[in-house]
Amino acid sequence: MDTLLSMHVFARIVETGSFTRAAELTGLTTPRVSALLRQLEQHLRCKLLNRTTRRVSPTEDGSTYYQRCVAVLSEIDDMEASLSRARSAPKGKLRVNMPTAMARRIVIPALPEFVERFADISIDLAVTDRRVDLVGEGVDCVVRVGELPDSSMVARRIGSMSTCTCATPAYLERHGTPESVDDLMHHSTVDYVSADTGRPRPLEYMVGGARRTVALRGAIAVSDADAQVECALAGLGLVKTSLYLVEPAIRAGRLCEVLPDCNTQPRPVFVVYPPNRHMPPKLKVFIDWLSALYAGIPAMQGQRLS
Repeated sequence: MDTLLSMHVFARIVETGSFTRAAELTGLTTPRVSALLRQLEQHLRCKLLNRTTRRVSPTEDGSTYYQRCVAVLSEIDDMEASLSRARSAPKGKLRVNMPTAMARRIVIPALPEFVERFADISIDLAVTDRRVDLVGEGVDCVVRVGELPDSSMVARRIGSMSTCTCATPAYLERHGTPESVDDLMHHSTVDYVSADTGRPRPLEYMVGGARRTVALRGAIAVSDADAQVECALAGLGLVKTSLYLVEPAIRAGRLCEVLPDCNTQPRPVFVVYPPNRHMPPKLKVFIDWLSALYAGIPAMQGQRLS
């Protein structure tokens, strides 16, 4: 029996909760994965997994063994990396996931510089606003905005994203410029529909030091941040969105900011990745590069329009 391979396969089954997904991640067939797990259980003389038609979960012995597997496999990865030139020459495929608008506006325009510096790293960039199962989907890291739920993942903060409420000068001329949050009740908005909830994201403002949620009539609802900005530029209503998306249009006079003193605190921006005592060099250099990229964008560091 190939003990190391069996340990690796077992760890992937636990992390994904699926024999099929574990097979995809390890490059093996599903029957081969099942056979390796069966041999491992026979070798250890204990049951490692509870299996039903709907889910796979570790037994008490399986949970204990999984923790030891992760430690051993991590130590082997660390040892191999120290004996190779991987630290000085990062290489391999890097699977990254981030919000669509952020990829289009910030990361993709800067990627040529990264590709030139790290020619041996190939990037598989997926863009989506939904939550991603890093282990289950085989993703190395994701960029996410907002407070994160408690999890076993590692999160590195790389920025603070300012928000802004704005509309076209023509829209404000027709409907009036709101001077307070109460004035918003006379306006319509272009809603952003969350990919996670399927519902419009609530509009939140600070009034007298307290957070206040405002419900407005939605002229139109979209599920893409760039589309929301385009709707605003078309004069369809007010939008509350990320400052970096509308700052160029505001500076050009195509949009006007309203209620700047009522904005909520900037939302944190994180890079999230699975825990591992030895971070792969390709992942480390990418996160360092991304952090430096965001550090140079005022709107991604909590700054307002000047």
